[in-house]
Amino acid sequence: MGNNLTILKLVSAKKVKPRSRAVITGGSSGIGREIAIQYSMRGYRLLLSARQRGPLEETKRMCESLGAEEVHTQVTDVDSEDQCKALVEKAIELFEGIDILVLCAGMGAHQLFKEVTSLESYQRLMKTNFFGYLHCTFYALNYLKESKGQILVVSSISGEIGLPFRTAYCASKFAVTGFFEALRTELDQDNVAITIVCPPSVKTKFRENSLVRVKTQHDNEHTIDVDKCVKDILAAADRRARKIYFPFKVYFAAYVRPFFPDLIDKKLKRAAKL
Repeated sequence: MGNNLTILKLVSAKKVKPRSRAVITGGSSGIGREIAIQYSMRGYRLLLSARQRGPLEETKRMCESLGAEEVHTQVTDVDSEDQCKALVEKAIELFEGIDILVLCAGMGAHQLFKEVTSLESYQRLMKTNFFGYLHCTFYALNYLKESKGQILVVSSISGEIGLPFRTAYCASKFAVTGFFEALRTELDQDNVAITIVCPPSVKTKFRENSLVRVKTQHDNEHTIDVDKCVKDILAAADRRARKIYFPFKVYFAAYVRPFFPDLIDKKLKRAAKL
């Protein structure tokens, strides 16, 4: 289960390491971009990756203007194991190590399973959302052990609770959560922190850019601002927390559902207009 964010914030954050070396996947947009921006204001050294060069370079310029110690980019498709390996090798070439690996590259799919005509979207989401995280972790792990670093895993509440319209997305995010929960137990003696963050819907273009998308009445409802979302994410990361759900109603649902599953599921279906 996860940490309560309100209580967690009462605990002092770990001292920020000057010139921390962060590798961020999905760094050109949404949550990944905002993490890069907020890390820039701390003077971190950044290697940003994404599929598209243009938005990546735009994020780089913004980070440089906000005070990042140095910012580099590398076009990376996390579907490719070779490209993930090259990304980690680039970080070692530039920084001689990695302190924080931020895993944020991903895609969505939004439709009812009864309306699915091809399983391609399920295969694509697993390849990007799960194997993309796995590839980067595999090649970065030894360097993170050396630095006693951290893996910041941007998952989703869809990796904790099955939600309508999201069978493909939930499958990929449940896989992410399961893998990193298991890995954390294996790394207990290595001082590598694994912080899994499970935000709800956020005001980004993520839904708009989904691989498959069926517009619903609740598309623009119940979303939170990306800057507020990332502040909460970094509050957890700075304390090397295990996992967080937020805001509180999401945390509450995650904890209450095992005891009252029918009640929570009815509320989820009602919210999805089913």
